[in-house]
Amino acid sequence: RQLTDDEVCLACVLGWCIEWLQAYFLVLDDIMDNSHTRRGQPCWFRVPKVGMIAANDGVILRNQIPRILKNHFKGKPYYVDLLDLFNEVEFQTASGQMIDLITTIEGEKDLSKYSLPLHRRIVQYKTAYYSFYLPVACALLMAGENLDNHTSVKDILVQMGIYFQVQDDYLDCFGD
Repeated sequence: RQLTDDEVCLACVLGWCIEWLQAYFLVLDDIMDNSHTRRGQPCWFRVPKVGMIAANDGVILRNQIPRILKNHFKGKPYYVDLLDLFNEVEFQTASGQMIDLITTIEGEKDLSKYSLPLHRRIVQYKTAYYSFYLPVACALLMAGENLDNHTSVKDILVQMGIYFQVQDDYLDCFGD
């Protein structure tokens, strides 16, 4: 069937929430990694007069998500599932960030700590869940589906996310 205008609008709202979540992750990741640029521009915390205010900006970005979800989805049967999903994906991503940070402690760069399974865990938790699984999981919830009935979808999307990140890292190093 064709989606209604309301359903299209709600799907867009979920897309916005995913973008807010990604912005939050990237602002904080840049601070934690002491990065200089993001997509060819200075990192937000490097912009003059922003500095560590960027950390608070990240928190504000994250806190918009439940407000937006409440405003648009509160009466929907899947509202609580959306809140749980965003919280779970945030936890997974923060776990991936933690693994990344503790294996790259400043002044202790030791490549012997790295392995393919470790890289896979970092990428799976830090990137794949929010970039690939979250959008599809949101659509499944909107369609009235129980996410527990779609674990193979999750597995495939996580694999796609890992592939994407490996390719992105390769192109960052060797692409022209």
